[in-house]
Amino acid sequence: MSWDPGGATASQSKLYVYLKFLRMEQTFFSLPMAYLGALVAIRGIPSPSVLLLIFSALFFLRIAGMTNDNLADKEIDSRNPRTKTRPLVTGAITTKEAKILIAIGLAGFFISAYLVNIWAFILSPIVALVTMTYPYMKRFTAFANYQIATVQGLAVFSGAVASLGVSASSLTQVLGSVPWLFVIATILWAVGFDLYNHIPDADFDRKMGLHSFAVVLGNRALTFAGLNQLFSVILDLSADFVYNLGPISYVSTILHGAIMAYAFYLASRNQFGKAFYYNIYSSVVLGVGIDLDILLGIPFM
Repeated sequence: MSWDPGGATASQSKLYVYLKFLRMEQTFFSLPMAYLGALVAIRGIPSPSVLLLIFSALFFLRIAGMTNDNLADKEIDSRNPRTKTRPLVTGAITTKEAKILIAIGLAGFFISAYLVNIWAFILSPIVALVTMTYPYMKRFTAFANYQIATVQGLAVFSGAVASLGVSASSLTQVLGSVPWLFVIATILWAVGFDLYNHIPDADFDRKMGLHSFAVVLGNRALTFAGLNQLFSVILDLSADFVYNLGPISYVSTILHGAIMAYAFYLASRNQFGKAFYYNIYSSVVLGVGIDLDILLGIPFM
C-alpha cells in the first residue's frame, strides 16, 4: 500500500513538489463540476468573468485547504509509511511556506468571492469553514468522511451561487435555485472516493485514534463506499430528469456510473491508487457531459 497522491521526493523540482503537495490536478478535475452547478442553475452560460472567478475561487481554496490539511497532519503523516514522503514531512516545503500558502489561498478565495457577487461573498466564510476544519474533525468522528465529501459538493453549490447571484435579489432566491440534487449526489460520490484513501490506512488510523468509516466498518467499508456511490448515480439520473436536461446528460451520467463501478472493482482487488484516479475521471465525464448538454441545448427526444 505505498501509493500516495501527495508524495514527492526531494530530488524533484520545487514546482513539481508544490503541485504534488497541493494535488493541483484535482482542482482542474473539480472545475467541470463547479461549472455544472453554474450552468444548470441558470440553464445557460454565465459571463466569462463569472466563469473565470469560479476557477479563481476554486484554485485558491484548493491551495488553502490542501495546505492546511497537510500542516495539520504533519506529525501523523510522518508516522505513516504510506505518507512519509509528503513534502512537509521531508522538509521539501517548510512550515513557514505552508502558512504563507494558507494566507494566500484564503485571501485569493475571499477576494474572488467578493468580485463575483455579494451572495457568494456572504456565503464564502461557510465554505471556507467547512474546508478548513476537516483535518481536525477526523480526530473526533467518522463523519469527517462526509465533511470532506461536502467540500466537493460545495464546488457544485458555489458554482451555482456564482451564476445565480449576479441577478438574484435575495439570498433565499439564490438558495432556492441551487441544483441540490447534484450537490447531494456529488457528496455521496465523494464519500466513496475519499474512502479509497482511508481503507488502506484503517489499521494505522485505528492505532492513531483517528476516525473514518474505514475504521468503524472494517471489511464492510468498501461495500459502504460502493453504496454511497450507487445512490449518487441514482440521484444524478433523477437530477437529469428534474432539471429537464438532454440526452448528453443521461449518457454522461451512465458513463460516470460505469467508471465508478470499474473503480470499485479495482478497489476490491486492492488497487486503491487506480480506483482513486478512475473516480476523478468519472467526475470529469459527468461534469463535462452536462456542461456540453447545456451549451449545445440538444432537446431530449
